Amino acid sequence: MLDDFFVINPVAHAYNMAPDNLQPNRWAKTLYDFLLALHVGWNPAGVQTLSAEEQAHDWPIEVLAKSLFLESDVDLAASHTLRLDSYFKDGQVRHGKTLEAVTKYPDRMLAYVGLDPTKGLKTCLRELDEQLADLPNAVGLKLYPAQIDPLRSWRMDDTSLAFPLFERAQEAGIKTIAVHKAVPLGAVPMNPFRIDDVTGAADAFPDLVFEIIHAGMAFTTETAWAIGCYSNIYANLEATTGLLNRAPRLFEQTLAELMMYGGAEKIIYSDGSLVLHSQPILERFRDLEFSDETIETFGVPLTKEDKAMILGGNYARIIGLDIEEAKSRIADDEFARTRAQTGRQEAYSNWRAYLANAESLQEASLA
Repeated sequence: MLDDFFVINPVAHAYNMAPDNLQPNRWAKTLYDFLLALHVGWNPAGVQTLSAEEQAHDWPIEVLAKSLFLESDVDLAASHTLRLDSYFKDGQVRHGKTLEAVTKYPDRMLAYVGLDPTKGLKTCLRELDEQLADLPNAVGLKLYPAQIDPLRSWRMDDTSLAFPLFERAQEAGIKTIAVHKAVPLGAVPMNPFRIDDVTGAADAFPDLVFEIIHAGMAFTTETAWAIGCYSNIYANLEATTGLLNRAPRLFEQTLAELMMYGGAEKIIYSDGSLVLHSQPILERFRDLEFSDETIETFGVPLTKEDKAMILGGNYARIIGLDIEEAKSRIADDEFARTRAQTGRQEAYSNWRAYLANAESLQEASLA
């Protein structure tokens, strides 16, 4: 916990950044290089980041879990199966990793299945059923609005493609549909990353929640109106919280605008660990106070109660999680016991330990 805040980080990634996982096209390399640079450029001073060579591995779920629960005050997290299939051969986070996360750490990790709607409805429905057979308790579905090679996209309000998919997901018990918006995936057209198609889906499926991932990185006012008008649209701050490291005043203004229209109860904390480390962002969010200028401009303060909702309360409500029960389940688990012995561990220390061990094993095998 972060002081007395229960923290849920519902977008966490153990990317496969091994060079041989990259698809052989120019767009994929652009995104790959962007992610390598993001790790260095958007983590704060004082965090010992990893070089491009050190990042160029298939990041293990165990390292993700240790980074979240031993190195930061995150209590629960969700692993997203990513279907960036046109960029990465395994989509960047393959289904097997999400399955591993919830199998190894059932009281700490939640699951999002992932689909690529550009492959067509028939394929999506089949793959959804296959993934849910392994992950019947998955809480969410992760989607991307566009793919590459060739450039192609789809819309959330497509009644012939998206709506049957959402209907099947809802029938299967999925609580929330998370769609990547606002941040283009490299040097690609921006239009698919606008948020104007989300409202049509939310209107047609009032009992499903729709998360705008990367909310506020672009189209902030449109996103603020969407979460204000629709009870089932939420702003997920993955990567947006990284502005606390890079441009804190911009984050303050972005958060205030989202709160002005939608209220704190419509905003979800996330940080996209492992690329950005959770702990510095959490501490900066905990300590954030709106300036007098921000309060005067947007008409809202940022209270402790607001922070509690954003850090975990809102997401717990979405998925039907009892926070007190969740606390009791993790109070004496392997991570809690280790933290009691070591205290909070240094940022990325477990990633470095993994790399050192892998190098030692490789040297031993060559000896």
